[in-house]
Amino acid sequence: MKNILFLICIFTFVPFVGYSFDEKQLLRFKVIKMCNNCDLSSSTLSKTDLNDSIISDTDFSNSRLDKVNFHKSKFKNTNFENSNLEAINFSKSDMNNLNFSDAKLKKANLEGINSNSLIFSNSTISFANFSGSIFKNSEFINIIFLETNINNTKFLNSKFKNTVIKDQFLENISFIKSDMDLMNFELAEVNNMKIENSSLIGANLKSAKFSNSKIINTNMEGTVLTDAKITNTDLIGVNLKGANLENATLSNVDLTNSNLEQVNIINLKLEGVIFCNTVMPSGIRNDQC
Repeated sequence: MKNILFLICIFTFVPFVGYSFDEKQLLRFKVIKMCNNCDLSSSTLSKTDLNDSIISDTDFSNSRLDKVNFHKSKFKNTNFENSNLEAINFSKSDMNNLNFSDAKLKKANLEGINSNSLIFSNSTISFANFSGSIFKNSEFINIIFLETNINNTKFLNSKFKNTVIKDQFLENISFIKSDMDLMNFELAEVNNMKIENSSLIGANLKSAKFSNSKIINTNMEGTVLTDAKITNTDLIGVNLKGANLENATLSNVDLTNSNLEQVNIINLKLEGVIFCNTVMPSGIRNDQC
């Protein structure tokens, strides 16, 4: 009887150690750098060199992938949800349909990636490198780009919700056919940015500086531009109805075919501005081209 009780105590108090991932798949992946339909959730691959890997239909959720080298790899239908991706290297990789929700991407390197259908939701993106990359049909939800390099990057048909890129230097960035409503660019210094056929309704551009940029056929209704400085920039076919330009400065700006109806122009400074077929704050169209 005592022996039985002793055995019961052992099985009661010795912790059970289990793994979500398939250990055989993990070992095989490390060797051949290929994984199709793999369950590697809750795995640990920290500091592993996996450059030129080919990965599809694979689950890396809840995993430790910090400092992994995935340089020039190919990913399709891959889940990195809630994983530690700190200092991971994805540079020059191809990505299609990846989920980075709740992932930690501090110091992550996504330079020069070519991607389609990526999801970043509640992800931690800080001190990272997204430069020179292409993001198509992607989503950025509840994201703060903190000290992150997104220069020379293209966003095509992408969605931004509660996204903050404030107080940063931004250069050679394109947003095409993208939903950027309520986006926060406060205090950003922007050079050579292109925004085309997009929506920036209610966005915060307070005290931002835009130069040598093009914003074309874009809805900027209700946008906050107080204290902003816009120079050598095209705002062509832009709806600025109800925008706040108090204390803003526009120098050498082309407002052809744009709508300034109900815009707050208190202390607005204008120099070399082109009004051609432009609806003025009073609602009257200026057709002197």
